[in-house]
Amino acid sequence: MPTKTFFNLSIEKQDRLISAAAEEFSRVSLNESSINNIIKKAEISRGSFYQYFENKEDLYYYYLGLLKRDTQLMLLDSLKLANGDLFEGFKRFFPKILELIMHKENSAFFKHLFLHMDYRTGTEVAPETIKQCGANRPSKDTFRNHIDMDKLSLSEPSDFPLLIKFMMSTLFGTVGEGFNKNKSQKEMILMFNKKLEWIEYGVAKDPSNQEEIKL
Repeated sequence: MPTKTFFNLSIEKQDRLISAAAEEFSRVSLNESSINNIIKKAEISRGSFYQYFENKEDLYYYYLGLLKRDTQLMLLDSLKLANGDLFEGFKRFFPKILELIMHKENSAFFKHLFLHMDYRTGTEVAPETIKQCGANRPSKDTFRNHIDMDKLSLSEPSDFPLLIKFMMSTLFGTVGEGFNKNKSQKEMILMFNKKLEWIEYGVAKDPSNQEEIKL
């Protein structure tokens, strides 16, 4: 997170630094990005940069947080419209977050993010309520309160966070595959919905519905 010194800057100076970061992180991945390029574009010294942020990763995840700040509301609204149906909610949520990701001002940044995603990036990009799913403190885990748990067949309560992580991994993987193969938003939505149906209904045939094999 930025230091207090950063927030004491004028809005114009804050915006200039964030704009420089957006340009650099949209040009290359986090690992390939350069603090020198950022401070040159922002017209600040390296010493000043370290008064505002601990390192480039600190700035990167702060910028990501600015972009994704509305995703929690998107997700909870989607679940509300789906009457707590987890899978229907995710089907409604995916086009909304995809619109944010594929927006022309954000697309290059998110392309690098999803094509070079690691564990931390996957955690940070998730909506805040997802990150708190399965928290040791029940008051922190509000996500399941928006889910109709009676529609899910889970062996134990600890299975729910695992299911959510799997669904988010499926979501991220679909976006990454879409960027890698230059898929359209429509194609990504169809692909994600198909994967969700596999998770919800399974892909194995029900033996009881198959005709008896005649020898």
